[in-house]
Amino acid sequence: MAIQPGCAQPKTREPVDKDAAVSADRPTYDTTAPKPVAPRDRKERQVMERTRGLRMIDELMDKRTPLPPFDREPLPPLARETGVSDEVALLPDRDPFAEPPGLPAKEVTIEVGIGRSTYRTREREEGLSAVQPFIDLVQREVNIRGDAQLYETAGEVFHAMRQARIQMAVCHVFEYLLIRDWFAGEEDNGTVPLATARPARPRTTALDSEFVGTTGTSIELIVAADSRFHNPADLKGSRLAMAANVVPGPGAFLTRLLADLGHPAATPFFSKVTLRRYSKDAVIDVLKGAADAACVDQGTVGALCRFYGIDAKIRTVAVSPRYNVDVLFTSMNNLAARQEEIELTQRQLTTLGKDPEGQEVLFFFDVEGWSNYRDGDIATPKAHYPDYLRFLDETPVDLLPLLDPKAPVDRRTYDRFGDE
Repeated sequence: MAIQPGCAQPKTREPVDKDAAVSADRPTYDTTAPKPVAPRDRKERQVMERTRGLRMIDELMDKRTPLPPFDREPLPPLARETGVSDEVALLPDRDPFAEPPGLPAKEVTIEVGIGRSTYRTREREEGLSAVQPFIDLVQREVNIRGDAQLYETAGEVFHAMRQARIQMAVCHVFEYLLIRDWFAGEEDNGTVPLATARPARPRTTALDSEFVGTTGTSIELIVAADSRFHNPADLKGSRLAMAANVVPGPGAFLTRLLADLGHPAATPFFSKVTLRRYSKDAVIDVLKGAADAACVDQGTVGALCRFYGIDAKIRTVAVSPRYNVDVLFTSMNNLAARQEEIELTQRQLTTLGKDPEGQEVLFFFDVEGWSNYRDGDIATPKAHYPDYLRFLDETPVDLLPLLDPKAPVDRRTYDRFGDE
C-alpha cells in the first residue's frame, strides 16, 4: 500500500485481550469458600442474619473448640522379637511375601516312575512339570532329592524297577497286577504295594451305589438322555467315542461287556470308534450328536455334571466294577537298598494334601489324596484282573486302536459346552 503525503492516516488498532476483557466483567469465586445459600423463609433469614436475640445466645454459648494441629508421627518399628504369638512371627514391613530361598543342589537318590496310565491324556511335559513341586517338597521336608521318569507301557516300568533304575512307580492297578505277575518269576524279588489313590469328588449312580471298592473308580458307558439306547445290546452298530490314552479301565470294561453279549471279538460291534484327545470331549460329542455313546471314567462325568449341569442330558447304560485305581508300589530289591528313602517319600505322598503346592499336584492328577495300602484295598481289581488280561490277549477288533500308539486321534477339543 502506498502512503500519500498530506493525507491523514488511520490509527492502528491495538490487539484486544479477549480473556482480559471477559474476566473484567466476570465475577471471581473463591473455590475454597462455601457457596452462599439464599434463605427460603423468614426463619432462615433470621438465623442467617443473626438477629439481636440470636447474637445474645451466641455470647452465652461456649466458643468452638479449635482443632489441634496435625503433629502425629509414624509408629516406631517393632522390636525384632515381637510377633503375633510365640509361634507366629510378624511379616516384615518391606517385601512381606519374598520368594522362598532356592533349594541347594543335591544328588538324586530316588527315582519314581510314572506310567502313562496315571498321567493319561496329559502331555509328557505337563506330567513332568506337575510332579516338580512334589520333588521340591520332599527335599525341603526330609532332605531327599528325587526325580521322575515317564513310561508308556507296563513293560518299561517292570524293566526299570527290576534293574533298580527306579525305586518306586505309580500306575493303574491292572498294570501293577501285571507287573506283579512278571516279578513272580524273579527269585527273591516281588512287588510291594505302598499306597492307593482316592479320586477327587467321587461320583456314584444308581447302577453302582451298592458296589464294593473305592467310590468313584468305575467306568461308565454314557448315552444322551433322549436316545433310543437303553442297554448295552442296543448300542450295536452305533458310534463310540473314547479317550486315546485312558486304556486299562475302559479296555477291560468293554471287553467284558462284549463277551457277556456273546459278540465275537473278531467282529466289529460298533459302526465307528473315535479316539478323542480328552475324555470330556467324548462326552460332549454325545451331547452334540457326533457320537452315540462314550466310555469314560466317572471322574470326567462328575466334573462335567458339576461344571455344566448336564445331569439331565445324559444317561448311564452300564457301569464297570470299581477298579479304576492308581497304585504306588516298589519292589523287594529296591526296598532292601533304599528302604529309608522309600518310606519317607511315601509319607510325603500320603500327606500331600496338607501342603498348598501338594494340592496343585493332586489336582493335576484328579486325585483327592493317597492312603497307605491296606489288605483289601484292591480286592475288586484283583477279582476282575482276568478281564484285563483278556483285553490284552483277545482284544476285540473295536478296541485295537487303544493299544496302537499310531492310531489316529481326533485332537479337536471344545473350549466350553454351550453356545459355541
